[in-house]
Amino acid sequence: MKMRNLKTCLIGFTYTLMLHQFTFARQIKPVEKQALNKVLTELAIQHHINFLYEETSIKQKVVTYHAAADKGKPIDEVLNKLLLPLNLSWFKVDAKNYSLFITPKKQNSPVTGIEMKAGIRDSSKVEKVSGSVLDENEKPLEYTTVTLLQAVDSSFVVHSLTDLEGIFSFPSVRTGTYMLKISSLGHQAYLSKAFKVAAGTTKMDIPPIAMKVANKTLKEVQVVARKAIVETKSDRFIFNVENSAMAVGNSLQLLRSAPFVRVSAENSLSLQGKKTLVLIDNKPVPEVALENILLTMPAGNIEKIELITQPSAKYDASYGAVINIITKKSQVEGLTGNLRADGSAGNYANGSVNAGATYKHKNFTIYANGGLNKGDNYFSIESERFQDPTDPSYYLTNNWTRLSHNKIYTFQTNMELQLGKNQTVGLFIDLSDVEFKGPWTTTNGFGRKNGKLDSVLYTDASFNQKGNSQTYNINYHFLSDSGKNELTVLGTFTPWQRDLRQSFPSTLYDGNAQVIKYPPLYQMQNKGDIGVFIVQADYAHQFKKQWAFETGLKFQHTNSRTIVNYEDYKTGQLQLDPNFSNDNSLKESITGVYGTLTKDWKNDKLQLGFRAEVSNVDFEGNFKQRKYNFFPTLLYQHTINKDFNLSASYKKTIRRPVYTDLVPYSVFLNQYSIEQGNPEMVPQFDHTYTLTANIQKLNVSLSYTAIDGMIGLFPSQQDYLTKVTYYKRQNLKKASTVALYLFYPYQINDWWETMNSGTPIGRNSAEGVVLGTNHKLDAFYSDFRTAQIFKITKDLKLQIDAYFWTKYTQDLGSYQGNKNIDASFLINLWNGNGQLRLAGNELVFRRNDYLLKRDYGTFRSAERIHTDSRRVFVGFTCKFGKSRIAKPDSKLGNEDAMKRI
Repeated sequence: MKMRNLKTCLIGFTYTLMLHQFTFARQIKPVEKQALNKVLTELAIQHHINFLYEETSIKQKVVTYHAAADKGKPIDEVLNKLLLPLNLSWFKVDAKNYSLFITPKKQNSPVTGIEMKAGIRDSSKVEKVSGSVLDENEKPLEYTTVTLLQAVDSSFVVHSLTDLEGIFSFPSVRTGTYMLKISSLGHQAYLSKAFKVAAGTTKMDIPPIAMKVANKTLKEVQVVARKAIVETKSDRFIFNVENSAMAVGNSLQLLRSAPFVRVSAENSLSLQGKKTLVLIDNKPVPEVALENILLTMPAGNIEKIELITQPSAKYDASYGAVINIITKKSQVEGLTGNLRADGSAGNYANGSVNAGATYKHKNFTIYANGGLNKGDNYFSIESERFQDPTDPSYYLTNNWTRLSHNKIYTFQTNMELQLGKNQTVGLFIDLSDVEFKGPWTTTNGFGRKNGKLDSVLYTDASFNQKGNSQTYNINYHFLSDSGKNELTVLGTFTPWQRDLRQSFPSTLYDGNAQVIKYPPLYQMQNKGDIGVFIVQADYAHQFKKQWAFETGLKFQHTNSRTIVNYEDYKTGQLQLDPNFSNDNSLKESITGVYGTLTKDWKNDKLQLGFRAEVSNVDFEGNFKQRKYNFFPTLLYQHTINKDFNLSASYKKTIRRPVYTDLVPYSVFLNQYSIEQGNPEMVPQFDHTYTLTANIQKLNVSLSYTAIDGMIGLFPSQQDYLTKVTYYKRQNLKKASTVALYLFYPYQINDWWETMNSGTPIGRNSAEGVVLGTNHKLDAFYSDFRTAQIFKITKDLKLQIDAYFWTKYTQDLGSYQGNKNIDASFLINLWNGNGQLRLAGNELVFRRNDYLLKRDYGTFRSAERIHTDSRRVFVGFTCKFGKSRIAKPDSKLGNEDAMKRI
């Protein structure tokens, strides 16, 4: 009944807004005289284009404009009618941009007509003149007007507008001598020296232009030009964190403050509760090393984070959401770089140092970055379980604590060479070496509830894990016909190794703490060796009339070998036990092809996508299988006006089991808890339906996901005599989740802004067989996060984050909620060449309220997770050279394979 009422309210609310908009539009009468800039704004929205002009050229000009009469007419006809009587002309720069200017008195301009046709070519024209514009801190200046002038008399030629990377271009210019004029709010006007465009030149690159602050102007007029903290798009949110006070410590810490991102107690990531692919500069991150990489990547290296909630068929079908972390880049030639140091302390301390440098000369760029992270990580679980149906009050406590002494080395290099005007070839190498070791103690108590313990087993275990991963990638990129055709080809090889050794000495005590016996020592070695090879090609084409098509082919081959050696002293000497030892090899190849077709209309957008995959698996000595899967995607968006649009989408995804979970291994968590692999697991399939409305700054999204074969970790076998419980990952029958997501940013005044997101209401449900009995679990939940950002002075910013989650369910487990407050100061030093951040994490409550309860009849358990909370962070950044770190973007294509290692 509650869900029915909620659905009725949502439908009624949307209908009321649409009816109000329709009624309001019917009541407006055409205005005979209107300001030209207002009319241009309306035309830009109607025709999905941009107008480039100097404010002085249209200031105080008015026109006669009848919106209804001009509806449906070509834009060139409308512009001629409006502008010619005002002595104004226009020029079509490209399909999206139109330049407006005062009609030149002389007609000897290199531009041969009002609209330069793409098909007109002669030997005196170059293909493109391009460059970039930077601000006083060497950051890209977006949406800045660049004017091309004749050097002989400064007469106007054409306008251009910089994009998000500060890049401008003039697509077709005749030979001659020219100058550039650049106008930007808050900066001094720029006029370049004369430069020549020689005959026969195919492309000309202008060196990056750094603008200077207009100090005198700023004293008289306050210019406010700021980028929103979070930008809302039809399929994603863009979290601009470059100057965020929360960009302290590591990347994982920063992601905790991102909208709709949940970081679990084990530091796993999810976006809107979906399985999430993590990319760094469009490059995949291996799941096995993901936590280590995010812990060692300084948050200060990040410019923005793309939170893609509705990924297209271009992304692998294994993921329902994508987090793409974009690092800072340089636009200036020469040597640039930075040094970063971060530290944090609670009960235990962590520290990291990171250095990066870029050398850029003409068409060649090389980037290198290295870091060291060292510290202690504390993690513990207090649990109790009831598992003997003949004696329901008899229980076992399983309390374990792991103190990991971590040491992580990382190195990354990226080289890119531009071949000609539209081709690049790149080489990317990523290396990491990790070592985790320390005590992993366990205390098991046996007794009856509310009574004295009968006995206690104390295991003074230790662990030592060493591992390394490497990624080698070569890629080629080709762009032609002014971006109408784009081709990317890549090859990637990723070897990964792990060697985990554990030792389990233990002592059994009675209820009076007297030694009963010393159980036989046992130890285990778990080695993994995985190699992934990928070849991939992607092609995109822009058709006329706003049609676009993307397609691609990907082949991925994986070799996986896992060796488990279990040894004990049961016979008085250390011997291998074949019952708990194994040597397994698995080979898998996946061939996939995808395609997306996109059409833009005046107020509508439709995107149809598909992805087909063929997988072959050879589990040596066990089974062989071949499977075919098809994954459709759909996205439709309708724009009612500039402040209101609606969209609907559908996506099917697959969650393949992790390679090592398919082999029948046994890992001793302690004497009474053993985790095993499950070769019988099958993939999980998700079907996600989403309705989204953007109403001014408010984003509302209703999402429903039907899940077939949800994968989870459950008890699979109980030995009542030895009190040992075996666990396996297995498939449930079905599951579903429905959630209403809200996002609303608000600028209160010049020094205070707020960012709010959350799930007012959601519901999870699951059903499946555990220990031979069918179980169901469902519950409603909600969560909320608010960020309050205060600009205290020009160089001092404060951000306070508060968040709250109610109780919720996941698979067949019930979780207690979580709540806390984080805060951070950002201090800019040395005119932007240095930054200092001081932060506190989980300041109010200890992070001990991650309580998980499970009830499967003969098995009942409760686990409470503790971590090192109430931590203080300090981060310092110092830049050298002229700019920030540059890192050429290249795509590796091994997203799915590395997430399954």
